[in-house]
Amino acid sequence: MQRVMSKPTMAAWKAAMHCVSYLHSVKDRGIAFHSNGNSELRTYYDASNKGDHTDEKSQYGYVIMLFNGPVTWSSKKSRHVGTSSTHNEYMAMFHACVDTVWLRRLILEIGFTDEVSKAACVLGDNDQATRLGLEDMVTTGNKMIRNNYHFVKECVELGDIDIRRVPTELKPLSRQFCERLLPVLTGCGNHLPDLPPPARL
Repeated sequence: MQRVMSKPTMAAWKAAMHCVSYLHSVKDRGIAFHSNGNSELRTYYDASNKGDHTDEKSQYGYVIMLFNGPVTWSSKKSRHVGTSSTHNEYMAMFHACVDTVWLRRLILEIGFTDEVSKAACVLGDNDQATRLGLEDMVTTGNKMIRNNYHFVKECVELGDIDIRRVPTELKPLSRQFCERLLPVLTGCGNHLPDLPPPARL
């Protein structure tokens, strides 16, 4: 909707009304944080493999959780056209890692060293993007990725980020999944999903 403010379409109007309806239905609900929740940063990210028909750039998003509530989140269009689903996911991982590392260093500067004693978990569902973030490899599929996105590798090497893969079925693929994840994303659920094991090289 934000991208069509100067010339809105009927589809944008319907989307806006859908948002208004949703906001009205949850006007008494806020974001909850729990003292016994995750005390170390946990980031979830994802990207679409379907580009905008006007420029073929995909949408990505991420949310950073602390004490079972979201503290930073974003949903934007990628700056560059991805050549594959791995490329799109890797670009999304980069943006998620930038905010995660910034927040991790802010917490460290404030003096909460226990909360950043371990690398922050960054979770996505693409095997190849996870491998690309952990390994030094050049393939026909990744040789065209712009250099700045490899910031992810540096974060892993410095111990700021711990990249792990989550199953695709944990993503909101339907209304039922959205309704199941809404309490988790607002901190109103009982707990975050269990962490997957560390990725193996």
